[in-house]
Amino acid sequence: MKRTLQDVYANPIFGALYPEGLEFMTARRLPSSFEEAGIDVTALVSFGVFPHIKTIPAAQMMLEDFKNGLYEGKHTMVVDSSGNTAHAVARLARAFAFKMVKVVLSKDVPESKKGILAALPGVELIEVGEKVSERAQEEGRRPGHVHLDQYKHMGNVHGHELYTGPEIVRVLGQAPRVITIAMGSGGTACGVGRFFRANHPDTLIIGVRPRLGERVPGARDKKKMEEDVTLPWEEVVDVVIEETRKDSFIAMRRLWRDVEPQPGPTSGLAFVGLEEYLEICPPETLRRFTGGIAAFLCPDDGRFYSERTTGELDPDQ
Repeated sequence: MKRTLQDVYANPIFGALYPEGLEFMTARRLPSSFEEAGIDVTALVSFGVFPHIKTIPAAQMMLEDFKNGLYEGKHTMVVDSSGNTAHAVARLARAFAFKMVKVVLSKDVPESKKGILAALPGVELIEVGEKVSERAQEEGRRPGHVHLDQYKHMGNVHGHELYTGPEIVRVLGQAPRVITIAMGSGGTACGVGRFFRANHPDTLIIGVRPRLGERVPGARDKKKMEEDVTLPWEEVVDVVIEETRKDSFIAMRRLWRDVEPQPGPTSGLAFVGLEEYLEICPPETLRRFTGGIAAFLCPDDGRFYSERTTGELDPDQ
């Protein structure tokens, strides 16, 4: 029996994970050294209602492809992901009548995330050392398979433009003066940036990524973004900041003192990027932020990264 759009919307998992009409974000104001300058540093926690922020673009990408007829005759979804996008796709797959999801992922994905994915029904993990995207494209060419490429799919951008951007303004009660967003596929920064360009053009959009050659789970350095990403994030991101893996994990642990649920390493990446930018920006720029909010996005839960945290940081870090 052919799956209809009504069937998709009636699926309980789709109803729980599709953001339309849902208030899914909370804001946590943090103590900071910028209080004297009249700047409120605020964490935007986008998980809790959702397991992570990747549910938003995953649902939007799949919905757009379904409406365009790309899933007709397909039984297996292929997705390359460091964990969160794959989790969202695996949870949503049955709503779109997929029998199996093949997740192509790097061997350095935390065991905790691999375990969660492996435990889901109808999921096959394909671990590779390098060239994750190439392997996913290869799998997607098999009969009955379709590849969901988050690094090129504009639905990734549309989800954040339609839902994440407006939710930021709702939860803050105003547009932030500046916002930092960790970048992997570039979809979050691009979608949020497009929303603010159209509705609140004075908001400064800062993308934060790992320094060249370093890895932060869920983020990509300049080289890896250039290799895999075609989304037009550079059109709306005003500044790019690069941070170390260790500083990202240290900042994540600092957030655990003040933010619940406890954020993950890409949250730490965005947080330390915001702090660096506020430290180095010209005085006239800093004065533009006085009386306003400097925000950073927290995409996922830090509990999945416990072995990395204890293994890489000293106790006092």
